[in-house]
Amino acid sequence: MTILWYNPYKEPGVAFVHSKNKLKSGDVVYYIFDVHRIPGSNKQKRTCVERYRKSELMASNVEPEAFIQKRIAELKAQGPQEITLDYRIELRLTNRPSEVAQDGSFRPSHGYKNLGYLVYACIYHQLKLDELINNRRRYTDASFNINIIFQHLIYSRCLMPSSKLKSWEVREMFLGSTGYALQHIYRSLDYLLQWRADLLTHLDYQMQEKYGRKHSILYYDVTNYYFEIDDEDALRKRGVSKEHRPDPIVQMGLFMDEHGLPVTYELFAGNTADVLTLRPAMEQAIIDFTNMKRIIVADKGMMSVLNILKIRQQQNGYVMSQSVRKSDEATKAYVLSEEGYTEFFDAEGALRYKLKERTIPRMVSATGQLDTARHSGIYNERQVVVYSPRYAKRAREEREYALKKAALYVGTKSTDARDSTYGKLKYVKKTPLKNGEKQDADAYLVEWDKDKLAEDEKYDGYYLICTNVIGTTHILHDKEPDFAYYRNDGFLVLNRTVSAQDIAHIYSGLWRIEETFKVTKTGMLKLRPVFHQREDRIKAHFLLCFVCLVLERVLEYTMDWKYSAASIQYSLSHLNGQQLPNSNVYLFSYYDQIIRDIEKTFNIDLSRKFLRQIDIRMLLAQTKKIS
Repeated sequence: MTILWYNPYKEPGVAFVHSKNKLKSGDVVYYIFDVHRIPGSNKQKRTCVERYRKSELMASNVEPEAFIQKRIAELKAQGPQEITLDYRIELRLTNRPSEVAQDGSFRPSHGYKNLGYLVYACIYHQLKLDELINNRRRYTDASFNINIIFQHLIYSRCLMPSSKLKSWEVREMFLGSTGYALQHIYRSLDYLLQWRADLLTHLDYQMQEKYGRKHSILYYDVTNYYFEIDDEDALRKRGVSKEHRPDPIVQMGLFMDEHGLPVTYELFAGNTADVLTLRPAMEQAIIDFTNMKRIIVADKGMMSVLNILKIRQQQNGYVMSQSVRKSDEATKAYVLSEEGYTEFFDAEGALRYKLKERTIPRMVSATGQLDTARHSGIYNERQVVVYSPRYAKRAREEREYALKKAALYVGTKSTDARDSTYGKLKYVKKTPLKNGEKQDADAYLVEWDKDKLAEDEKYDGYYLICTNVIGTTHILHDKEPDFAYYRNDGFLVLNRTVSAQDIAHIYSGLWRIEETFKVTKTGMLKLRPVFHQREDRIKAHFLLCFVCLVLERVLEYTMDWKYSAASIQYSLSHLNGQQLPNSNVYLFSYYDQIIRDIEKTFNIDLSRKFLRQIDIRMLLAQTKKIS
């Protein structure tokens, strides 16, 4: 159904243009836009008035391009039509036109309402966050509604991440009591930080109840966020920045479940090494790791003797990678030996990967916690070696990038005798030089380190997974497959068979946590840079962003990871309605496939083009009832 509506502010000289969009299915959608100047400005407004599919036109034996040009000519001759709306009637469109902002940006202004936040409201109430906040609020002397403010901060960051000031300025976009002042936002953050442990525990419990979360496998990784300041403090310190920035940073360790959903997080000073965060994160987390038979999965940055001993001491399991290049000679020889590998191929016969495994006693030593002496010991460990052609290709590409940078230094002279073990100078060495000749001298010639280069190339595509997780053939049928017990020899035994492929599959889930970090940084949440100065406000900001992250990932998970966080944010942030003059009716002019799928998933109707304010309130009330 196509409707032309009359704009009382439209000036003479109506123009029509068209555009087309190619879908993934190969079909093409044609849009006809009404273009007119906005009164009182030099800006133009584009409104989609008709939409056609190429497949439908071709089925009717109509040539698409000629038809579109003909329709534009007809619309120009016809002029705008006036439609009188009876606001007591619900007007629905099945194939709705879309209005897309010319610059793709989301700029809310006075008189707009957003419907996209209703999706996050569904999840917010589904996880009963409103009940928790309201229960805590009863015991405060706050004159403002912390629950409403918390919701508005979440919806604003999920849809259009910005400062707290900006969130306060656009609060009218959402329904609810919006009469709170800017200072009430900061006071609400203080309360929320006080309730951090309760909030994280509540979220975790609801995720277990609503989404069947299990803590049997937990992924852990660390990233950091920079602050555009000069001076350090107790929390914000200069360290190894993931973005190679010189600014002070804060480290964040994140636990994620096997579904790819965040569980909890901990903050650390910026100069804390990644490997030193795991043990305190386990001790401070809302999750009980003591004798709970959990499996912790982490990359090689977490591989240390003390971390492994901590996990074993609490009778848990681990799946961690270890650098092949930094392993002992016996391990390198085992990795490169072709004996024992099982190969797996794709449908075209190309090698996907190959793997083999062994169980060995491992000799380790570490400095004691009660003294400075070195203590040695032996524990049994299962090792799985995996070779992936795709991983080998990526290693070669990364090396080529480093070599191109290093080539700029080859043949130059340096007064620094130290060789680099990482970065662009990893594959060069410095030879003493004097008067152009090599000798013991005070100048050094930068040359290619061909031996180092050849040594590294041998291990392209290989990675070593270390674990104490094994399976059993004596399955207890009255127990769940994830039921586990800890054996005296240090192995965690699951109530099912656990092949080398299973171990590799468990470890491969780490990519999801890396993607989660991207969502918080360059993705839809844009947690960084952080502009708060007080430590408590910084911690409150991270808490707010973590809750937003949980809601966003739950939305993606509920839709079976069909769409990215950025594409969902774009669609929902553009689902805005402009209030019609002299009425309480809002006109919504954006709709796409993502919104259509969200409607089906959450059983909420976002397809109506005209909505009264009472209709929007009814939709909001509906979000509290969706299970």
